[in-house]
Amino acid sequence: MTVNVVNHKDFLDTINGLLSDSRTVLDIGCGVGETLKDLSCPIKIGLDAHRPYLEHAKYGEQFIKINFTAERVSELFLPKSLDSVTLIDVIEHFEKGVAWDVLRQVEEIAAKKVIVFTPRGFFQQLEVDHYGLGGESLQRHRSGWEVEDFQKHGYNIFIFSKFHDQKNLAFLKVYGKDAEPIDALLAWKDCCL
Repeated sequence: MTVNVVNHKDFLDTINGLLSDSRTVLDIGCGVGETLKDLSCPIKIGLDAHRPYLEHAKYGEQFIKINFTAERVSELFLPKSLDSVTLIDVIEHFEKGVAWDVLRQVEEIAAKKVIVFTPRGFFQQLEVDHYGLGGESLQRHRSGWEVEDFQKHGYNIFIFSKFHDQKNLAFLKVYGKDAEPIDALLAWKDCCL
C-alpha cells in the first residue's frame, strides 16, 4: 500500500482523478450535495440519513437522493452494483466499530473503488449543524483515523499536510487561532471486478 504526502488542499482534484474510470458513484453522507456536485462521474447518487439535508440540496437536480442510514447501505445495493463509493468527511462521525462495518458494506457494493476522506487523528467537533437544518446529533465526531488504520485494511493513502487550519470555522472554534494545523487523509481501495 502506498502512502504519499501532498502539500495542497485540492482533495477534490485527487478524488476525481481516482474516479476517472467510474461512471457511477455513491456518496455516503452527502449532506446538501456541495461536494457530490463536483465529482466527475456522470451518474451520482447521494445517500444521507438526515432527510432535511436532501430536501435542501442546492444541487439536487444533479444527483439521485436517497434518505437512508449508512449502517444498512448493503440492504439497498447489490454487490459490485456501483463503480465507486465515496465517504467524504463522514467516517469520523461514526464509532470506529460501526465505521468499519460501513466500510465492509461499501467494499462489497463498489466494483472499482472505495474512497474515504477524513481528518487525521481525532478532530474534535461538537454537535453543530452549520446548515441550520436540525442535524446536530449527526455532526459530532466520534472517531479518529490514522494511516495505520487504513493500511491494515489494504487502503492506499494521501496525507494532505496541514489541511485543517484556522480557515476552517469548526477547527477555529475548537482549537483556536494559535493551534497547529491538522492533516487530512484520503484513503482509497481498489476493489476486484
